[in-house]
Formats: sequence, structure tokens, C-alpha cells
Amino acid sequence: HPYTKAGNIEVLANEAESLLAECGLKVKGNAKKNHFRVTPMGVMKPTWLTLDDYLTSEDRQAIPYKKVVLANIAGFMDFPMEFIAEGLRKMGTEVATKIVSVPALKERRLSPSEMRSANISKVLSTDKTLQEIADKLNADNGDAEAVILPAIVGLNNDKNIIKLKSMVQKPLFVIATLPPSVSGVRVQKLLRSYLEKMGGTFMLGNKATGAVIDGGRIVALETSALGDDNLVAENYILATGSFQSEGLKSNYVKGFEPIFNLDVDAGEKRTEWIDENVYNAQPYMAYGVKTNEQFQTQKDSKTIENLYAVGSVLSGHNAIKQADGTGVSLITAMAVAKNILNK
Repeated sequence: HPYTKAGNIEVLANEAESLLAECGLKVKGNAKKNHFRVTPMGVMKPTWLTLDDYLTSEDRQAIPYKKVVLANIAGFMDFPMEFIAEGLRKMGTEVATKIVSVPALKERRLSPSEMRSANISKVLSTDKTLQEIADKLNADNGDAEAVILPAIVGLNNDKNIIKLKSMVQKPLFVIATLPPSVSGVRVQKLLRSYLEKMGGTFMLGNKATGAVIDGGRIVALETSALGDDNLVAENYILATGSFQSEGLKSNYVKGFEPIFNLDVDAGEKRTEWIDENVYNAQPYMAYGVKTNEQFQTQKDSKTIENLYAVGSVLSGHNAIKQADGTGVSLITAMAVAKNILNK
């Protein structure tokens, strides 16, 4: 598992939490124990950090409220209320459902493609529309202890969700929607802004396509958008993810890493890649690039001194079954940053 190479996990986790706070991301939880976040399918998922406005619980079998109002925006299809309500009821919570709408969304509801979370969030960004939503959430709540809404407010930062929470008379929490995620966009925007503030450059849409390798080192990086102008640095970090994001690929013969053709930990026979029972852990999900104890990669069994790997492209863990994907990304990124700085 990548954690075995990372060093002091608790220190790295605390530093990762502090980094998120510096970026403007308010989270709850800590590295000492898991709490549980309610998913869009109405089940509990263990995690150690969650955005502050999300519905969470310390108990896997129940949420802290016995009566709640579960609300959705009229015409919004990416929030499966039935699954969520059924899941909460199985945990012993009484759930009343409510559909709310505002005039500003009337025209958008004519087209399902316009009723995506990011589009709705842009509409729900004025004090007027937030107040309209709040008024409807406040109406006819009876003795409900909390109100739950899909995570569709706060695309650029958390100011609008804080405003809405102040307008709603009951405690207000959100649950993630099906992708695309407003909260995910917010996280990416804030992380990117922090990177650029620190002097970094973010090249949206520019893909790494290959590299010039000499003497066991990456000399330059070739990309899709810059033509003959290669990118040159002292160190490089591979964070391309696993098969879903094409950080890893396969053909009829082998699994491989497509940019540098790095050495990969993978079964030699196709029959070893999968388990016939679809509900079991699938072996290919733990495949990834080979690294040494410093997370330096290798090619043809030789270490590439200045190319490191982090996150889901690493071998040795199954992010889906172990529910550790984001944790591995955070912890290994922090570890590699330290390894580079300590060279």
C-alpha cells in the first residue's frame, strides 16, 4: 500500500488538512478517526475529512437527527431523493420531502441539460434567489430538526452557502449530487487559485504526451498544446490517476502507463486481471506504476531519479474497495513534496 512508503501518516494528514484550510476550504474531521458522510445513494461512507456544509455523522448506523426535511430543486434530476430518503429512514430518521422552485429557474427547466448543478448554482448566487429558496425551505417544516438540500450552492466559494444557512431557520446541511459536483468545482477552483498565488501555472486542456529521457532523468516533457516547445523542470510528478482517467491503460497483452511507458505492477495474464464475481475486489484496480520508497518511478527496471508518482496511478491499493482514493492522493502528494524538498 502507498501509505507504507509515505512515512509519518499522521503528520502528513495534519499538514494536508492545514493546506486545505490555507486554500480556503473549510472541513470537519481529523486523521485520528473516521466519521461517516451520507452519499447520493443514501448510504454511509467512511471518511476523515468532509466539507463543512455536508451532512455527516459519528455513527455509521444513524444521523444526529430523528426528523428532517429533504428538499430538492424542481426539475433537478441529479439528486436521487428516493434513495436518500429510504436510506435515512432505514437509519431511524423520519423524512419529509419537499420540492422548491424559484422564478429565475423557470426557463432553465424547459431543458434538462440546463438543469445541471453548476448551472443551477450560478442562478442561486444572488441574495434575492437565496432568500426565495430560504423562504420556501422555512415554510411548513413543523418539528423537523434539520433541512437537507443537494450541494448546489457555492460554486466559487462557500459565501453563498453560509448566507443560505443564515437565512434558513433550521440547521441546513447538503448531500453530494451525482456528477458534475458543485463542491468538486469549488475545491478545484480554490486549489488552482492557491497554486497560482504561489507562482504555479495551470495549463487547462494541455496533455502530457511523452518525454525526453537521458541518463536516468527526465530532461523535458512533451505536451499536446505546445508543439515543439517542451516543458523543462528539475523534478516531475505523475498524478494522472488510474484506468478511469487514462493514467493507466491496457490492451490485449498488458497493462501499461501511456506517457513514459513506466514499469507497472500488473498481472501478466489477462485471466489474472479480474475476479469473476463482480462484487469482489477486482485485481486490476490495484495495478499501478512501480516506485521505490521515495515514490520515484522506474523504467526498464531502472529508477528515474526526478520523476515521482502520487495518487491513484500508484500500485498497491484499491481505491474503490478501500475507500482511500482521496486520502492516498493527499498523503502521497505531501510525502513526495517533502522528498523533493529534502533532496
